[in-house]
Amino acid sequence: MSVPNRRYHIHVICADNDQLLVLDSVAVFFQARAFLTYDVSSKLPKASLYGRQCIDACDYALMIIGDSYGTAQNTGVSQMHLSYLNAKAKLKPLLILVKKHHSDAIISRQLNEFTSTVIKKADKIYYYETENDIESLLVQAYYKMVANHEVSDGWVRVGDEALMKSNKPAVSEEAANILSASKVTKQADSVVPNHLMADSVSKPIVLTETFEIQYKAQAYEGGNLTDVTRSMLLTWQEVLIALIKIPATFSSYGLQSAINRLVATRAEPDIKREMPNVHAVSRCQISQDDLNQLQRQLVAANWIQLTTYGTRVTQELWKLTFYAKGLLVDKKPTTENPRHLPLT
Repeated sequence: MSVPNRRYHIHVICADNDQLLVLDSVAVFFQARAFLTYDVSSKLPKASLYGRQCIDACDYALMIIGDSYGTAQNTGVSQMHLSYLNAKAKLKPLLILVKKHHSDAIISRQLNEFTSTVIKKADKIYYYETENDIESLLVQAYYKMVANHEVSDGWVRVGDEALMKSNKPAVSEEAANILSASKVTKQADSVVPNHLMADSVSKPIVLTETFEIQYKAQAYEGGNLTDVTRSMLLTWQEVLIALIKIPATFSSYGLQSAINRLVATRAEPDIKREMPNVHAVSRCQISQDDLNQLQRQLVAANWIQLTTYGTRVTQELWKLTFYAKGLLVDKKPTTENPRHLPLT
């Protein structure tokens, strides 16, 4: 497997004072591959702020669940738990390593519940037993993540091109480390106190603009059922109206259902243009890839934010932001980027 020539910022989500040899093995693996930041102890007053800034700035997140849930904050959750929620809210590509415990191992209730929740919601989990397993796991997992979730940032490895992406000037590796640290802290002054709230409209959306999605449906024609796949153009205003119609808080499944209903209102005439004898259309579903992309764009534009918070996360719940609601109240498209957004 070829080694990427670009170095990324990876934030390591972990419990404080746990699995130190595993963390050392991670550091050794990424020494020439990435710039790393780590969660710090919840005992530090600025631990949550630091973790949030690191996740905001990072290209990828790596979570290591070992023997400890970590030190709980006043809210009852650990920094590892908070960072996990932040990474999910920001839709960061997340690589998860979980330690295999022996049947007689003593595991805390909090760690057990947290691990179960993470496993249920993850597409892929990589398991390890000791620090000796880390390198072989990461060789496979890291390069697969980079290939599947390409990001538009990162530093070119010195000696290969001597240029940073996005027309950044040539830098030495030492300077790149300094720039990486700067990247982590550059938004410190504009952070909203709510750790699950987007800081600003990073990628504004114009309501009248259209975008294309793929969907599947079942068409009924003369007693026969046909599976069809079509593309459809939607406007962002249609999406926003669909979101406003659903409950104040909604799951990712609720978001999918809302978009499917929107697609269904237009799918039948769309399909009948090519299949005029169709008498009914059902089971309209946006493609999963397009739904994931749509959700990332909604988060980036600060239209939706994650509201799940607590020691028992059974479901990720989202809600419309004050900013998104205001777009339709004003009845005009806007791409303005307010400096500070009020909490909802």
